[in-house]
Amino acid sequence: MKTLISTLNSKYIHKSLALRLLYVACKDKHDIDFKEYTIKDNLDDIVDDLYQQNLDVLCLSVYIWNVDLIKLLCEKLKAKQPSLIIIIGGPEVTYDIHYFLDHFKIDYVMAGEGEVALDLLLNCLENNKPVELQGISSYDHRDERLIPPVDLSYLETLDSPYLLPRDLPEMKNRVLYFETSRGCPYQCQYCLSSLEKGLRFFSIDYLKNQLEQILKTDVKTIKLLDRSFNAKTSHALEILDFIFKHYRSGVQFQFEINGDVLDQRIIDFINENAPENYLRFEIGIQSTYEPTNEIVKRYQDFDRLCDVIKQLQTNHKIDFHLDLIAGLPLETLERFAKSFDDVFALYPKELQLGFLKLLRGTSLRKDYQKYGYQFQQEAPYELISSDYLSKQDIADIHLAEDMLQKYWNSGRMPITMNKVLHRQISPFYFFLDLGKYYQKYHFKFFKFQLDELFSYLDQYLKHEYQDDLIEDYLRLAKVKPKKWWQTRIKDEKEIKHQLIDQYHLSQEDVFRYGIVEKLKDDYILAIYKNYHVEVKRYVL
Repeated sequence: MKTLISTLNSKYIHKSLALRLLYVACKDKHDIDFKEYTIKDNLDDIVDDLYQQNLDVLCLSVYIWNVDLIKLLCEKLKAKQPSLIIIIGGPEVTYDIHYFLDHFKIDYVMAGEGEVALDLLLNCLENNKPVELQGISSYDHRDERLIPPVDLSYLETLDSPYLLPRDLPEMKNRVLYFETSRGCPYQCQYCLSSLEKGLRFFSIDYLKNQLEQILKTDVKTIKLLDRSFNAKTSHALEILDFIFKHYRSGVQFQFEINGDVLDQRIIDFINENAPENYLRFEIGIQSTYEPTNEIVKRYQDFDRLCDVIKQLQTNHKIDFHLDLIAGLPLETLERFAKSFDDVFALYPKELQLGFLKLLRGTSLRKDYQKYGYQFQQEAPYELISSDYLSKQDIADIHLAEDMLQKYWNSGRMPITMNKVLHRQISPFYFFLDLGKYYQKYHFKFFKFQLDELFSYLDQYLKHEYQDDLIEDYLRLAKVKPKKWWQTRIKDEKEIKHQLIDQYHLSQEDVFRYGIVEKLKDDYILAIYKNYHVEVKRYVL
C-alpha cells in the first residue's frame, strides 16, 4: 500500500520532526514517504498534488494552526478519491477522538506517539486484519486510551530523522527541531503537555552523536522541543558542555526552560562558558499573580526567576524570550497590566503577549463555565470574554500587543524605546495609549512603510526623542533611506565638506553613500555601502 505522511506547516522555514520520525520508523517495512506543505499553499493545489500520487493511505499530522484546513483537505480528497484511507494524529486530535471521528472525513485517529503504532496499523491494513490497537480508533471501533509511550532507546536505533539526505541542502534556510526528552514534569491546566505522564530522556551518547553530525551541516537555528530543558540538571549540563565545545559561528540554540528552578550550576556554567549569541532561552511566565498561578497549577517563584534572568543578563550572551498569557482565571485588565509590567521590568529581547486558548482536553476547557469563559468554538479556541475580562478589555490588550510587536519585539528602535520605557510607570499602559493614539489619528496598522512607523512614534512622543529616533532609523537601514523628519540642515553639501576636511573622511563615501543630519549637540553621519551601514557622530 502506497502511503504518504504529510502535514501543513505554519511556515516554510519549519520542518516537521514528527513526519521524519514516522518516516524513519516505517520506511524499511512499508512503501512510505513524507511530504510537507504550508497553510499558505493553495488547498486545491495540495489536493491535486496528493491525488496525482495515487496513494492508498494518507497520514496527516494535525495541530491547532492547521486543523480547519486539514478538515477541508480531507473532505476534498474523499470526494475525489473515496477509497483513500486517511489517518490523522497529532496533539490537536489526541484528546478528543470522538469529535474528529464524527466530524472529519477520515478513517482512523491515532492518539499519542505514533512511531510504533503506525507500523502496526499499516500491517493490519496491508494484511486485511481487524484494527484493534490501543489508542487507534475508527468510527465503529473507538479506543479512548493513549498509544503506549515509545521506548526512546528504540528510536535511537533508527536512521537519524535530523540528517535525511533530502533535508541537507535546505538546512540553513529552515529551523531544525530537536528533542532530548519527552514529557513534562509540570501540570499547567491550560497546556496539553500537562496531560502527558512521565519524563523520558534520550541517552547522552545518542544526543551527542546526533548533535555532532548536525553541527557539521550549515544549519543556522536548532530549536529544542523539550518542554523544560533544565528538568534534569545533569542532562542539561552535559548537553550545554557538548554544544559549547562544538561551537560554530552563526548557529543559535533555542531552549524552553523553567527559570525559577534553573540550577545555579547551570547559571554559572553558562556565564563562564557560553559563546555570545549562541543561546536563546524561552521562559513561559504567563502570570505573576499567585492566586492565578495556584488555580492553573503554574507554581513558580517569581523573585527567584528574576534573579536567575538578571544573573544571565550580566554578560549579554543570551537572548531572552518571555511569555505571558492574557485571560487566565482571576486576572482583570488591571491585574494583567501588573503582570505585564512585572515581566517587562526584566527588559527581555522579546515579550510574547499571548491570549488564552481553551485547548481540547485541557482542564481549563473542561471548567470553562466556572470562569465564565466565552471562546471561539473553532481553532485556535481563543478567549472572547470571561468573568474577569470584557470584550473591550481583550480588545485593549490586543491593541497593546500590536504596539508591543511593532515597537519593542521588532527591535527596530532600541535606543529610543529603552530610553522611553525606562521612564514609564507602566509599560503596558504606554503601549495601550500608543495604540489608542494610532486609532485616534487613523494611522496605518498594516501595510505601513518603515518611515511611517518612526514618524507615528515621533508624533506621539511630541518630538522629544527625535534625535534618538533618527539614529535608530539610520542604523536600521542597509541602503540610503528617505528622511521622515524635517531636516535641520540648510546646506547639506557644505556640512559634508566640513566633515570631510575636519575628520579626513572619504569624499566619495560621504557624498555618494552618506546621509548627514544635525542633532541637538552634534551631527550624525550614516554611510551606506555594500548593504552595510556605518553610523558615527561628529562635532563641528
